[in-house]
Amino acid sequence: MWNNALNLTVIAWLGQFTMASAHFNQIVHYISGSNLVKGYPMMAAIWFFWCRDTDPKLNTRRIIIGTLAACMVAVFVARVVNTIGPFQPRPIANTALIALSYIGLPPPETQALYIWNSFPSDHAAMYLSLAAGLFLISRTFGVFAYLYVLIFICLPRMYLGLHYTTDIIAGGVLGIGCTLLFNSRPVVRLYEKQYAQLLARYPAAFQTVLFLLSIELSMTFSDIRELLEGIVKYLH
Repeated sequence: MWNNALNLTVIAWLGQFTMASAHFNQIVHYISGSNLVKGYPMMAAIWFFWCRDTDPKLNTRRIIIGTLAACMVAVFVARVVNTIGPFQPRPIANTALIALSYIGLPPPETQALYIWNSFPSDHAAMYLSLAAGLFLISRTFGVFAYLYVLIFICLPRMYLGLHYTTDIIAGGVLGIGCTLLFNSRPVVRLYEKQYAQLLARYPAAFQTVLFLLSIELSMTFSDIRELLEGIVKYLH
């Protein structure tokens, strides 16, 4: 699956820069793991539109609810496929490829990267799902959101050998598809009335829960996953 012309061409092109600058590698490494760069700007944009467009006629808040739901479903589906799908080693752990070396970066602290399936990218699924929702709210802002995700989230993960191009494409198709599905009229009818009633009846509690959910999404549920992994290890 991974050894197609597109993946190999992109890996070869990006690989020519890995030994050029230690400072550049360190910056890219920071960006790839920083919630300050990844999740916070996207969620800040979501909350900006939530607070700005309070008129129900604008449908902004309904789109945000649908987008956040779609985002969670996209990440869930991506993780399921990661778990039960055919194993595909990440580029950095693929012994069939020329070993990738990054000047200025220490070796990985954990071997988890070498045992995780790379396909599809849950990062691409989540953040391109959010970008699709922002595009539905504002075409202009949505274009910038798409570019931001591609440049600051997807490209660093390909550069560092965490994902192939096809991983990103598959994750993006999954995320954008989920957002479009959850904002389609047949699906909107399933939750629109209930969401409006909850927001009208319990505005403080509803928005508090939504805020907490957005925090977890911005961190890709990392703390919850660590907690669950700790519980599983303890039970075993």
